[in-house]
Amino acid sequence: MGTECSALRRKGVDVTAFPNPVFLTQMRLVHRAGVLAPVLIAALTGLSLVAGLLYCFAAPSAFLSFSSREIGRMFYGWLIAMQMLVLVVGGFSRITRVLADDRKAGLWDSNRLTPMKPSELVIGYWLGAGLREFYMNAVLMALGLIIIAIARLPFALWLGSQILLFSTALLFGLIAVATGIAAQRPQGGLLFLLIFIFAQLLSFLQPRFMLTNFLVPVYATLHLFSTEAEWSQMPEFFGLRVHPIPYTLCLQLVVGCFLWRALVRKTANPFQPLLRRREAVALFGVLVLAQHGLTWGLWRGEFGIANGLPDREPMLAIVHAGTLLAGALVLALASPIPERVRVEALRQGFRDLRPVFARSAVAPGLALAAIAAAALLSQCLLSFSTSWLACLVAGGNLLSFFAIFSLSLEFCRLHFERRAIEVFVLVLFVLCLLPFVLAGVLSESALCRLSLLSPGFLALSEPLNERVKMLALITAGHLLIALMVFYLWRNRWRRLLSEIKSAPQG
Repeated sequence: MGTECSALRRKGVDVTAFPNPVFLTQMRLVHRAGVLAPVLIAALTGLSLVAGLLYCFAAPSAFLSFSSREIGRMFYGWLIAMQMLVLVVGGFSRITRVLADDRKAGLWDSNRLTPMKPSELVIGYWLGAGLREFYMNAVLMALGLIIIAIARLPFALWLGSQILLFSTALLFGLIAVATGIAAQRPQGGLLFLLIFIFAQLLSFLQPRFMLTNFLVPVYATLHLFSTEAEWSQMPEFFGLRVHPIPYTLCLQLVVGCFLWRALVRKTANPFQPLLRRREAVALFGVLVLAQHGLTWGLWRGEFGIANGLPDREPMLAIVHAGTLLAGALVLALASPIPERVRVEALRQGFRDLRPVFARSAVAPGLALAAIAAAALLSQCLLSFSTSWLACLVAGGNLLSFFAIFSLSLEFCRLHFERRAIEVFVLVLFVLCLLPFVLAGVLSESALCRLSLLSPGFLALSEPLNERVKMLALITAGHLLIALMVFYLWRNRWRRLLSEIKSAPQG
């Protein structure tokens, strides 16, 4: 590190302001790769927008129907989109790739064995790997202020949008570190990003009621810009109006705190799950509460009753699908590594399955299903007499999906070891996606109902339809599959514990 510090001093960098060795290493790598070309690209792109804005003011005939402020907001909106692409998407990809490469080269593990604190190691990658994108964003941020001044837009627009952009970059930086630590391959970060972008596109169907528009501050940012009614209204949290900017910042702060604690603990001990069982349940509870709080104003507890909102009827089904996805992600991060449980069983001499169950993600899966079902019940509490069967099907769907997901993941890890992920993906494909493939091949849409993802979604899409009874039978069949997987999981652990007991000691 002394050589790196000396090299940075020769370049005029004050290393005393950054005592973190990992941060210094990442800074050196970024500077060695060169930052002049990316910064110039960002400057030229931003200056093109400034020039375009000046041209529009000089030749207003092309924008006769727009005022100067509307033109300024349009150009500043394009700049914000560029900043989001550079700082959030680019920074996420950069951090994930750097961490995956360092793990493959063994640098991550060697850094863990140094006297550095786990928090220092996380901060080094979190703030150091994306420095190039930060430099580019700093240039765009300054040019954005110039656009604000030329178009005579309020300074609060620039300040609020930049605060939201910075907080989002910090949150996605933490997610990138978590992805780089947990993913087995560098492509894992890209897969997460694609899934999130797809969910974000769906959230534009009802922007004021979708949680992803607040995790990524789309609604809060456009609320500063737009005069359209769709974006200028205040969101509601269980009927109470909240300002989108504080709501977004508070939500990002809470999620960021969970991720920070998980990353520091995972860095200190890489053989434990990224999320503890209680943290997984708490994080899922926060996300579900935030989402249903936003959606509650659509029906105000009377879901399923004809209320003049037919276009918003599928909204709860979309929320249900997002709940399944979020629960699967949380359970995957909370599932224990079988080798660690096996070592504890050998050391402590487990006599039954209770200690194994206490370390498993099965119990959190049941808790997640209970939380999601309770949140769903709040949407139809005042119309329970007409929508109870749809709620029952959706609750059963949550229970069967979370139980099968957690049990199958742990069983595959325990029984198939190196091929665990391949077999687990195959199981999910057969239970979730194969019915859709068969429905398309055989031109029989009824086969789609057999999917593990379908019963709750279909029941909440048309809660008064007679097909809900058929969906209830299919859900009962899924619960039987969950019991069969639990039987396999229990027998595999019993066999392993008996092998541990019979193994010679010493």
